[in-house]
Amino acid sequence: MKLQSQLVSYLLLGLIVVGLSMGIYEWGIPLIQKSQIRSTINDIQSQLTSLAETIPSVVQSRGSQTVTLNLPEGSLNIYNNLIQYSFQSPAIYYNPSISVIPINYNYYTYIPCNVNNSISIPSSGYNSIQLCGIPDLIVKVNSSNIIIQDVNNNTLILPLANTNNVITQYFDFNIEVQNNNVLFIPQYNTGIAGSSYYPECLLSATQLSGVIQYQVACRPMYNPQNRQCEWIIIEPTGETSTTTNGNSINVNLQYNGLNIINNPNSTVCNQLVYYYVQASIV
Repeated sequence: MKLQSQLVSYLLLGLIVVGLSMGIYEWGIPLIQKSQIRSTINDIQSQLTSLAETIPSVVQSRGSQTVTLNLPEGSLNIYNNLIQYSFQSPAIYYNPSISVIPINYNYYTYIPCNVNNSISIPSSGYNSIQLCGIPDLIVKVNSSNIIIQDVNNNTLILPLANTNNVITQYFDFNIEVQNNNVLFIPQYNTGIAGSSYYPECLLSATQLSGVIQYQVACRPMYNPQNRQCEWIIIEPTGETSTTTNGNSINVNLQYNGLNIINNPNSTVCNQLVYYYVQASIV
């Protein structure tokens, strides 16, 4: 019942915040080009979706797998927790005004955070803001602490210092303290474990002028029933950059262990398990 309630709240918030997603695809494409571009884009998306789905499979098997890609002329790069492919599109395919285009997950489950999440440090008392414009996600700051009150009524108290990977119900934040201000930088939407609506590793796209950039990244997942969280981290190893030209390129994925963190910096996790997957171009 609790899991169903969490799913409903996620979906409703996604619908309210994101709204209708009309106009994301085939943005301004002349009719004569649509068929050819659509076929190319669909093929790229299918291959990269398969890559994203293989990463959790490697963790489950504690083994290794190799994914073969045949991508148009462009560049493929592996970074920390990120696999990125970019190519020059003959036309503007995606709506360039939308910064993140979900590919292997539903648009209404993606919650954007485009507001200013900066709060000044007061000399006395507290200052507070709504993080990402969400009414029940409140952060308070005083001269020594950062206090996060989440939508689930849980509270996290942190020292006034830089802190990475603070996991809340809807977002994972990096916190930077500088120039008498505290800045909350959203990294990923938090996913719900065990739900097909929320894949662990996400494929998204961004239209950068004439270049389309695809990104595969994994995000924290939490189980609202037992408050355990998991996060797959992609580790670059060996060859991590290459150009593509339609020929076969193999990406090897190798399980590389785990790390268990008890009482992590989170309003939803009592325990966080990091799973590491090495990725290389072979």
